[in-house]
Amino acid sequence: MNSVVLVGRLTKDPELRYISGTGTAVANFTIAINRDYKKKDGTQETDFIPVQIMGKAAEFCANYITKGRLVAIQGSIRVDRYETQTGENRTFTKVSSRNIKPLDYVKNDNSNSNVDTSPSFEPAEGLDPNGFTAIDDEEIPF
Repeated sequence: MNSVVLVGRLTKDPELRYISGTGTAVANFTIAINRDYKKKDGTQETDFIPVQIMGKAAEFCANYITKGRLVAIQGSIRVDRYETQTGENRTFTKVSSRNIKPLDYVKNDNSNSNVDTSPSFEPAEGLDPNGFTAIDDEEIPF
């Protein structure tokens, strides 16, 4: 089974193109993923994974996913082999994605910097600030 799920940040905006003849949208981009461990000096290594996604998901990427966004990618690993003009055999590994999901939100650049645009959650009527309703012990059926 060839299945992979990755979570990382885009290193640049997706490049959108269309396949001639079919008109199918194809987006290419790279995500950066920190490795799980730190070196002795406290630094982490980062892997840069090329991703290709097709169809409506590619158009979604081009319109809504930008450099620095945290995304989850679901797809499969694909190894392409080719020969250079000098006759050298090369391989190129990428993720052929089927699904992409943004995991963060985009800040509105048009907003006033003095205004707090973070969501505010007020408890409903009758709830304490922690979101719980007070219950009398006599109302508990057990």
